[in-house]
Amino acid sequence: MNYRPLYPEDADQGDPYPLVVPEGVEAAYRYYVYVTSDVVTPKAFPVYASNDLITWQALGPSLVADAVPRAYWAPCVHSVPGLARPYVMLYSRSVGAGPEAHIGHAIRRADSERPEGPFIDSGHVLTPDVDFAIDPDIYRAPDGSLCLAYAIDFVNDAPLGTGIVEAGVSEDLTRLLTPPRLLARASEDWHVFDAKRSMPWMKIPGVDWSKDTVLWNTLEAPVGGLVNPRGQRVYLYSGGCFFGFYAVGALIEQAPGRLVNVTKGGRHFVLRPDPERGLHGPGHCAWLRGHDGNDYLIAHARFGSPSAPRNAMLVELLWDEHGLPYCPP
Repeated sequence: MNYRPLYPEDADQGDPYPLVVPEGVEAAYRYYVYVTSDVVTPKAFPVYASNDLITWQALGPSLVADAVPRAYWAPCVHSVPGLARPYVMLYSRSVGAGPEAHIGHAIRRADSERPEGPFIDSGHVLTPDVDFAIDPDIYRAPDGSLCLAYAIDFVNDAPLGTGIVEAGVSEDLTRLLTPPRLLARASEDWHVFDAKRSMPWMKIPGVDWSKDTVLWNTLEAPVGGLVNPRGQRVYLYSGGCFFGFYAVGALIEQAPGRLVNVTKGGRHFVLRPDPERGLHGPGHCAWLRGHDGNDYLIAHARFGSPSAPRNAMLVELLWDEHGLPYCPP
């Protein structure tokens, strides 16, 4: 068997995030997947829907975009019972487009009466004091508290690059309740985004962009809320370069509060490129438990060619005898 896109099309479907409609809640479909598109006018984040995880329908964009051209990245949608607008989307947006597409990303909140939208920005900014925050994921900790994981940049010491953090978040998803704690920063060769990257929009101590470049690493797209068969907390992350070598790794909590990266030395990838099967650049995944009781990841990948547009795909999430996660074709 081979990996395959869930809704093949010649359009970008990056950063896919699933919503499973709770049992007993009325909705047009049982499953929704929201993606980042390279086209934002006048709405963002196309959504796809299914009742069986096999046959999918394209429903169009879901978020009403700002009048100013911007980059909109990585939607994360959750059902919050009790709210007048019970479907809440967390996402990031930049200050502008083109050269400004990487500037000013903050985790923002929008909400909707229906899972397909339209989502309207509620005005809440969850990371107002961070220059760059992307890739939100919402989940429950073992003690029942609600958590938000996301990615931020680290520029004051090596390794320079994007890493992942976690904070407590309010039940209505309007504000953070705790300072962020570090989950992971770059530690492996495959985490390198670009060995000679130039980012003139970013201030890095001691770097003069008129003559310097930096070794830039990327750990992003954290996934929380997982517990392996041994009872250990597990986090997933995506690393590398989304248009080069890109893959999914795992962190295992081997002692309370101590996470260990197990995807190292070229081993124990959760999901990695498989060119022989036509799979390139898989990553930026999110976890869901289907109504069938099985665990899955929704991820994006490039099918057939490293230059193909990113399409979303569904893969089963399994655990090996050591409690490590993996996704077979």
